[in-house]
Amino acid sequence: MIQAALLCVVGGLTADWELHQEPPELSFPRDHGAHREYRTEWWYLTAELLDDAGRRHGVQLTIFRQGMQPGSAAPDEPRWKLREAFAGHLAVAEVDAGRFRHAERVRRPQGGLAGAAHDRLDVWLDDWSFTQSDDQHLRARAHDADSGIAIDLCFVTAKPLVLHGERGLSRKGPEAGNASAYVSWTRLRGEGSLTIAGRALKVRGEAWFDHEWGSSQLGEGVVGWDWLGLRLADQRELMVYCLRRADGSVIEQSGGTLILADGSTRALRREEILLEARQWWQSPRTGGKYPCAWSLRVPSAGIDGRLSAQLPDCELNTAGSSGVIYWEGPVTLEGSVLGSGYAELTGYAGSLGGRF
Repeated sequence: MIQAALLCVVGGLTADWELHQEPPELSFPRDHGAHREYRTEWWYLTAELLDDAGRRHGVQLTIFRQGMQPGSAAPDEPRWKLREAFAGHLAVAEVDAGRFRHAERVRRPQGGLAGAAHDRLDVWLDDWSFTQSDDQHLRARAHDADSGIAIDLCFVTAKPLVLHGERGLSRKGPEAGNASAYVSWTRLRGEGSLTIAGRALKVRGEAWFDHEWGSSQLGEGVVGWDWLGLRLADQRELMVYCLRRADGSVIEQSGGTLILADGSTRALRREEILLEARQWWQSPRTGGKYPCAWSLRVPSAGIDGRLSAQLPDCELNTAGSSGVIYWEGPVTLEGSVLGSGYAELTGYAGSLGGRF
């Protein structure tokens, strides 16, 4: 969904960038690439993996593009002028061991340190990357020596690409342009290697991949959001986003998407989704207090259950790249239907108002 981080530096007035006001005319593989007419963009993977010993691991890799200067470069523009920058977050949740590790970085594109193709999925940040091959395999690679984590994962799509909202237009606020283009592969299957503290593990499992881009998304008064990407045991998937005000209330433009077993979709309105926190976890590092268990009801989809964090401490403090603090980790659903996936929680350790 709307990923939890963007670069601290936001360049250019919103009016200088393109805004999403109508459903985009999407064409693939071109629209898997970068959209430099929009200010903010990200490519985002979360995966639930098992190693050969049956141990559970959660993985998150996100690469962000932040526009700094709109429009094309002038012929006499200095080569060193910063028109865009890239940042990334890598996280591994060792669910059974109860450990969470994460890494971050930020680079400018000069010198080939970071970049993204405009006509296909090929985005990189040093040796962190997402690529899609001609045979439609999605590969995610990243390595961080300081944290001791690395991934090299290859996935195939088990279901068609999902266009969220109105043919890919995901509204996030009441004003014109408070929207993003948002597409996902909600059920990827694959395998590869996961390295933790120098120990390489063979892993396999399922993943969710988001791509989102826009220039002016959040409406006035929104301080953060709760996002869920769940794969259900009956072969459906559920995406939920609740955009929160400071008093905890949820704005009208919140909602979600139900993906049926055959790949067809149905947009969900705010009033169809009942998500209520039942238990909380407080970070000993930042003081941020996050929900870690919820009741989740979507009566129109026959969903009534309890959602729980698989590992309560999945907080990322990204002062070295995006300057925000958020929670991102694997969750499990029990009740009328079983499921699992990832949750993203922002605005619980400082408001994100004004950043989008």
